[in-house]
Amino acid sequence: MTNPVFGYDGMEGNNSGANEGDIAQIANEDIDPANTTQSDQNIILIRHLVEVDAAQFEEQNRIYVRETLIYKNIGDKHFSGSLRTWVPEGIEGIKVGKVAMMMNGNVQPLLLDDSKENIVSWTDTIKFNDPLPPLYAVEYVVSVESEGWLIKSRHFSKKFVSPTWINKAPLSIILKVTKSNEEAVIIKDEMGNNIQSSGNPSDVDNSVLYNWESPKFKEINIEFSRSSVDYLQIALYLIILLLIVLVFTYPTIRKKSPKLQEIEEKIRNSLKREPESEEQQGNDEEEVSEEEPEEEDNEEPGSEDEDISGNANDELETEKNELLSNLEKLEKDYASGDLIDEEYEELRNSYQEKLKKIDRKIE
Repeated sequence: MTNPVFGYDGMEGNNSGANEGDIAQIANEDIDPANTTQSDQNIILIRHLVEVDAAQFEEQNRIYVRETLIYKNIGDKHFSGSLRTWVPEGIEGIKVGKVAMMMNGNVQPLLLDDSKENIVSWTDTIKFNDPLPPLYAVEYVVSVESEGWLIKSRHFSKKFVSPTWINKAPLSIILKVTKSNEEAVIIKDEMGNNIQSSGNPSDVDNSVLYNWESPKFKEINIEFSRSSVDYLQIALYLIILLLIVLVFTYPTIRKKSPKLQEIEEKIRNSLKREPESEEQQGNDEEEVSEEEPEEEDNEEPGSEDEDISGNANDELETEKNELLSNLEKLEKDYASGDLIDEEYEELRNSYQEKLKKIDRKIE
């Protein structure tokens, strides 16, 4: 099914039709002209096979197409006249051949008639009541440019019915699509309906085969698409960009979010509360025991508390209020970002220590 009749540059396959001298011509029996008609009203297209290979010439932006048409004469006279098929724009190297329906049937090249409106035609004779009607092979390549940015797409269309020139739809359509591994395929009819599932697709080698009996559609449109970028790489770039934006906008966000400042404070406190060794804990207990008598001594004249304030209670209250005011101002300055963490911690600890000593003195 995939072996080309004529062959093209760069293709492997049967090139038996390349040189006419090498072809064993199919001999037609003498046909009585009196029993012959040019009317094709009794000619039916019983099967139309379309093979679309988008992988072989992908780097050249071309698609190889081979059509195989099987006609049958259901009349009581021989037919001698024009046979036709529709081809898309941009085709190159079109060739038509007649193949006998038998094993290893030889190819007889046929001359093309004048083309009209994407219609290619050739003249031949089809006998009536022929148990082995001939097959006609039409081969060509079509230039197709990829479209799109993120998703690159190529399109191929095939019409089975064309007004005026081709009015009879085939009784059976077989479509064979070959694509590269990176491509996805969508097949639609002339109304834009997806018809892939209705064709009972089956895998054949590196291709997919579709088969429609008594099809209702008159045209197929095939889209070959692939991603032109690596989405994983794009996601990585977006994450990096997001991190950069967060780094530059975080100070502004922090100033406007008390909740965020509260979270920062909790994180700092949790980091300070690291487990201490038993030796350090023992030292701390000794220091606490040594400080206790000092606190008792602080009540005596000449203690450190007395140095801080030996004034009356009202003076201590005034000093305490000033410290509280300074502490409140410190919190506001830090929230607005005017102080760095180290400076803030040092001043706050100093104010709080003085407040504790004043409270002990007042008590």
